[in-house]
Amino acid sequence: MTNPQNLEPRVERLEIDMTELKQLVSDLRSTVATLADIVATHEAQHEESMRLHEESRQRFERFVEQANQDRALMLQLIRAIAQGRNGGD
Repeated sequence: MTNPQNLEPRVERLEIDMTELKQLVSDLRSTVATLADIVATHEAQHEESMRLHEESRQRFERFVEQANQDRALMLQLIRAIAQGRNGGD
């Protein structure tokens, strides 16, 4: 039979191991929660970045469209001036 005095140090080591394991689990949960927060923040920043990029792209497309309209109008004016100088050809 096992001597109860021999079991006491083993029980103490197990209690210490259990305490350390509980601390490790707690630390791991905290780390996972922190990582989840980081991922959520990153996703929110990415969505905002994509939204801003889309707005910028749309503004650029409007700028290009306006520039093309301005260019067409200038060509019409140049032709009208040229026709006026050439006697309305």
